[in-house]
Amino acid sequence: MRSLVLILTSLLFLLLSCAKVVNKSRFKGDKRGLYAVIPFENYTETPLAGYRVAAITEGVLRFKGFNVVRIWNYSYKEPTQEELERYFEKAKRKADYIVYGSVNEFRYKTGIDGEPAVSITLYIYDVRKGSRIFTGSASACGWAHESLGTVAQKLINNLIK
Repeated sequence: MRSLVLILTSLLFLLLSCAKVVNKSRFKGDKRGLYAVIPFENYTETPLAGYRVAAITEGVLRFKGFNVVRIWNYSYKEPTQEELERYFEKAKRKADYIVYGSVNEFRYKTGIDGEPAVSITLYIYDVRKGSRIFTGSASACGWAHESLGTVAQKLINNLIK
């Protein structure tokens, strides 16, 4: 009996250790419009995570048939709030929609396996309407053989239809 409890507890721990949380809504946008992705705000201790997630988001949008224009260049330093605001204003002049957000977690967990853990918030702004038309949040912990980029890509794929 004791070994059965131990096995069930271990199985439950294994299943819950790689939980994924994704909001139910998915962005089903206008594929004829032009989208500009700006670097995400980085609230993590991982350097340049906002650039990484923005680049992954661009790739996912392109793969799904959206027209994407890049209005920023990669930098070896975090963008300041002023730079992010300039990117946003530049994107308003060049695109129909602006994709931006925040990276809340982007790291490998400590421990034996070092699983990747990612948490992002994604916003889509409609330039014509002058308002945000989509907000989505997603978090996941991957398996030890996965990379941060793989987990982030899966999350963004779940947020954008």
